[in-house]
Amino acid sequence: MKLQLTKTKTIEIDFSRLGGGRRTPSDVTGVVLNGGDARGCPAVRLVHKKNGWNVLAAGFVPAPVDPLPETWDAANKSHVAWSLPVEFQAPSAALAVLSPNMFTRQTTPDALTADLVQTAPKASSGAPPPRKLGVRRLEKKPAAEKTAEGAAEKGQELDVKPGVPAQANGVRFVMQPLAENPFVIQAGLPEYQIQWLAHLLPEGRRPTACSVQTLPSALLASLCEQPAFNAAGGSAFAIFVMRTTVYLAGYKEGKLLLFRSCPGVAGWEMLREGVKLRLGLEDEMVDEILDDALIDPRSAMEPFVRPILQQLEISLDYLVSRHNLRIDKVFIMGLPSGARYWSQMAEESLRMPLIAPSVFDGLVLSPKNKELAELTPSKSQAFLAALGAARAAMEGQA
Repeated sequence: MKLQLTKTKTIEIDFSRLGGGRRTPSDVTGVVLNGGDARGCPAVRLVHKKNGWNVLAAGFVPAPVDPLPETWDAANKSHVAWSLPVEFQAPSAALAVLSPNMFTRQTTPDALTADLVQTAPKASSGAPPPRKLGVRRLEKKPAAEKTAEGAAEKGQELDVKPGVPAQANGVRFVMQPLAENPFVIQAGLPEYQIQWLAHLLPEGRRPTACSVQTLPSALLASLCEQPAFNAAGGSAFAIFVMRTTVYLAGYKEGKLLLFRSCPGVAGWEMLREGVKLRLGLEDEMVDEILDDALIDPRSAMEPFVRPILQQLEISLDYLVSRHNLRIDKVFIMGLPSGARYWSQMAEESLRMPLIAPSVFDGLVLSPKNKELAELTPSKSQAFLAALGAARAAMEGQA
């Protein structure tokens, strides 16, 4: 609102900043929980300033004393508050969680409606069903919500609006649309884990949890600020090779068009073990060999990499036939070593080399943090999901 004070002076008041609208956090620490890294929990502090996205710190923080609960009883027990090191004490925290009970999947509105209608709380268990979260964090928005029970009784179609929290059968969820209908992404964690995570950080101290995400959903936001991704107009394909799983994602003009886990394959941990056994290496030598040109490890890598490249080819063919989208930029992210050998194998079989940028390309690294300057593209991959979690929580920042 603009107010005229005199003939030459006016002032402008933005009432959205006075509590009337949602504030997007501009200083967030993204942390990966339960990721299985022996070094600790990967964490990245991301700040939005006038000169762009700034990384203030990146490192491994000690894991919480208490593990992520797997039952309601474990979640209800008192636990020790989790304090982060000073350099990661941003006002807000985005938690990316890896849990055996999580899900992140591509679905359709009809399948989502059917799932909600059929998912009813079990009276015998005494526990509500999992809370289903969207790729973005839940927001408190007043909205008239229809239930699946009522819709089913009256024979009506469930009206689920993208991005708007809804309630059905005791399940709170948000669906997010992909680039072309009728596909949507559905993600969630059990209710008891959500409650436990909400009280994980000490109250009254920085940071405060502003977002809880599944680890795959955090990965999807990690490419947003990549210069090579933006140079391709946001139309690209990404292979996320994580510790135990591989995810495939296709983007069209910056919007997600395809998302799936790679069936029948393991992550980089199994790959490293195979190379170690095949070449007779010690643990500490595996990454060195995979990043060295003296020995060609592709024969040992081939049984693990070939199935992933086959799924890549299938996915690219699908995008062409179904969406008339031809992609010539494929990113490979998450690998701690050996990305160039993956690229060579992809070029030999598909005539398409893979791009393996540093996670922090396109971001401003704090000159005060010497550890950031020493991160190689391979070492930066450990912070992929943490950066994506922070970026997703800050979505909407200019």
